[in-house]
Amino acid sequence: MDQLTAQVLHIDSILYTGNKKTQNYIIRRELDFKVGDSIESTTLSVMFLRNRSRILNTGLFKEVALNIKSWDTESNHISIEIKVQEVWYIYPIPIFELADRNFNVWWDEFNGSLSRVNYGIRFTHNNLTGQQDALKLTAQFGYSTKLEMNYSWPFFGKDRAWRFTTEALYSKNKESYFNTLEDKLVFFKSEEDYPLQRFRLATSLQHRTTLQLFQSLRLEYVYNQTSDQISKVLNPNFFLPNQNKQQFIAVRYEFKYDDRDLKYYPSKGRAAEIVILKEGLGNNSDVNSLTASFQIDQYIPWNTRHNAGFLIKAKGSIIRDQIPYYNSRALGYGENYLKGYEYYVVDGMDFIFLKFRERFIFYDRTFSLLPEKKLGIRALPLKLSVAAHASSGYVNNVFYAETNPLSNRWLYSSGMSLEGLFSNTSLIQLDWSINHRKESGFYLHFKKEF
Repeated sequence: MDQLTAQVLHIDSILYTGNKKTQNYIIRRELDFKVGDSIESTTLSVMFLRNRSRILNTGLFKEVALNIKSWDTESNHISIEIKVQEVWYIYPIPIFELADRNFNVWWDEFNGSLSRVNYGIRFTHNNLTGQQDALKLTAQFGYSTKLEMNYSWPFFGKDRAWRFTTEALYSKNKESYFNTLEDKLVFFKSEEDYPLQRFRLATSLQHRTTLQLFQSLRLEYVYNQTSDQISKVLNPNFFLPNQNKQQFIAVRYEFKYDDRDLKYYPSKGRAAEIVILKEGLGNNSDVNSLTASFQIDQYIPWNTRHNAGFLIKAKGSIIRDQIPYYNSRALGYGENYLKGYEYYVVDGMDFIFLKFRERFIFYDRTFSLLPEKKLGIRALPLKLSVAAHASSGYVNNVFYAETNPLSNRWLYSSGMSLEGLFSNTSLIQLDWSINHRKESGFYLHFKKEF
């Protein structure tokens, strides 16, 4: 490194290798340097590490390496090589997945019943034309019937910073939850009709303002229908008031800043997100709500194996009118959950939660599973870690709190996690958690940031 001390290097060219499908500009747009730049030699290794993380975050590559390809020592002109290994882009795989919110609910509360399993076929191409354009087609049967199409179009515009996405979905269920009692979903099953049917059409326009800054505007049409047994007998507030259908147009604006090193396994950097959602435009809408939410993440590396992470998220309803029970979701759905409360849902109009974790990586290697050229699988990056975690949250339930004691009070939990990151894209977590009720257990999660 003495040779590199206090020298100014001039980038003459950038060479891309290994991207057999992906077009060069998809990699180039992730870089914070370009041909013609001059850089301090002492910052070169840090710049390479930073840009490696950015390229990995596209989800298109399992390995990325940046190196100096050639160096004219007299003029200090250099050529940089970016070498990548592409992941599998085509996944025509069978569907065999749980209909319930998580593995523990399915296993413990429904005895691992195979009747609550979805099956079918899902075709995914994450890089259809080599321009990071993803096509997803789903034909699902079993517990829930679902037909879905989603396509993220190639980037366009002078700086390739704009793109459209289109989406269509139809689903129907022989069983649907209709209420929440004791902070658990209550289900109704019918062999004669479908208690819940959903249809959605959506399109969105996305803009990448800078390397770390993203904005999107989404417009969608939603039509949901339930059975008379649910809407008139079991829960008249399901769609409000005593209706067996709801339809509305929604507009969603999202602003996001993200400079984390790895999306599913961050060790440094920060992210911030603001979302404004208006459900119901015009006088004929069956839903009229306006919500705003924000989320802030911060990650601090103590060293290469030890780091800490903190997250805070809050959501508030600006329109305070009563909304249908079906649209009154808060904690326990999707990414909005507290560890230790996997068996519960907490409904409401507003919520806030905080999460903290301390992680130590005890295994970090890349190893081969198959001969180098067989199936194109040359290496599998693998990280294993342990983490301590703590969470706290509060849900304000104005209209549906009477039989749900977890609403309108602070919740908190803590525990330990064993984590595995595979190919820098897939995260599996086995958690042991204990909540404020002193209920403890092991919980399995997939692709969660915390």
